[in-house]
Amino acid sequence: MKVVFLQDNGINESLAMCDVSGLLKSRGHSCDVFIKRNEKKFLRAVVESRPGLIVVPMDIWGERVALSIAAEAKQALPDAPIAFCGTYPMLFPEVINDPQVDIVIRGEAEFPILDLAERLESGADYADIPNLTVKRGGEIIENEMRTLLQDLTLLPLPDRAIYFKYWYMKQMSLKRFTSGRGCHNACSFCYNAKYKEFFKGKGRYLRRKPVSRIIEEIEDMKRLSALSSIHFSDDIFTYDKQWVMDFCREYSRRFSGIPFTCNTTVHDIDDEMMAEMKKAGCFGIAIGVETGNERLRMDKLNKMYLDSDIKRTAALIKKNGLYLTAFNMLALPYETIDNAFETVQLNREIKADNVRVTFLSPIPRTALVEDAVRDGLLDVNYEETGMRIMTPEIQTKTNREFETLYALIDVAVASPLLEKLVRRLISVRIPKPILFLFLLPRMYREKKFFNIKFISGLIFYLNTTLPQYRTKNFNNYLP
Repeated sequence: MKVVFLQDNGINESLAMCDVSGLLKSRGHSCDVFIKRNEKKFLRAVVESRPGLIVVPMDIWGERVALSIAAEAKQALPDAPIAFCGTYPMLFPEVINDPQVDIVIRGEAEFPILDLAERLESGADYADIPNLTVKRGGEIIENEMRTLLQDLTLLPLPDRAIYFKYWYMKQMSLKRFTSGRGCHNACSFCYNAKYKEFFKGKGRYLRRKPVSRIIEEIEDMKRLSALSSIHFSDDIFTYDKQWVMDFCREYSRRFSGIPFTCNTTVHDIDDEMMAEMKKAGCFGIAIGVETGNERLRMDKLNKMYLDSDIKRTAALIKKNGLYLTAFNMLALPYETIDNAFETVQLNREIKADNVRVTFLSPIPRTALVEDAVRDGLLDVNYEETGMRIMTPEIQTKTNREFETLYALIDVAVASPLLEKLVRRLISVRIPKPILFLFLLPRMYREKKFFNIKFISGLIFYLNTTLPQYRTKNFNNYLP
């Protein structure tokens, strides 16, 4: 059976699709991916591949793009079933009602897609496969969810090479990996809390690969392509100290000279772990500050971190000579511009090397978004506006001030004196092209955190480019 994956842009390289392809190929099927932006004759390429099954990964913000791609494929290949999987179908299984969609795969997609491919190849009925919602004539058949995959080594090595037909992805010096699946937090703005509800009674949500398996995946990547730095995209890389210590010792023995970065939370590290990570080649760590207002962070975001916790963790990271990236959000529901300047002050106190700031991207059906809609802070039709660029989703009387602070936050963090200057500037109407210039140093700091080689990063950027193409802003473990 030939299975093809259709995507819009190379920036959306899906580690989950690599897992699916690896499993399918290990069972004798063939796979290919077609990235619309990088195909001169996209539909012709898809048709000539003669797929028996078309899979469209659908990110939470990628509804329009995914449905548009599926519509093109359906017109060109009306007999090939089109299956949707990913975060959006998980939260919105009713997407099955769209005329472009034949099948929705909820939850982890590897074995459901394998079952589907094998039934299609043999001509057998597939309407009863667990995790599938199937459209059959005028009937919608929704099947039970299977348990979560508890032993991740049951999957063969991910098929990372499936994307390397696009040379800019192969030569990219930075490669991403995941050491496991799940997150132990339940932040009100994140889909993980919702997923935990969906998977209740379906096995452990937080799972991890053995150290030996991660080492094997990295070795495989070294064999396949350029590799000079690594980022572990796990929501939290450091939650199991013994695993991290074992990994660091093995990594330093095998991959000396290849720096890596990862994400942590303020409750999951100590001095011994930081020292071992630094010794192994860890260059930087990212932590979620989100907001400098403690009550907003705890009461509305459900992140139970005191300011003192964040300062302690940041001090440990800095003490061990690691590059500190701080995740922050502006224009949160219930946030005032004075709250936002508390975020400025906290980032200055922790001496963040890279102040990563975004406006809240509302994930549908999460607790924070539902509260914001209920309280009139977010338009009930917010999903129809698409992703905004340098503009808050939460509509307040101070949106212009938030936009200016978003661009000038690095200036404000630099010193109390410059913060006073920015406080004055936020009331001035500054053209967006000028504000955009202040984002350029931020791009450099991101490049530094990830240890991306300049030419490699430039080539990758030129082949992926503008934010409106981005339908995946963060990694997830559902393709």
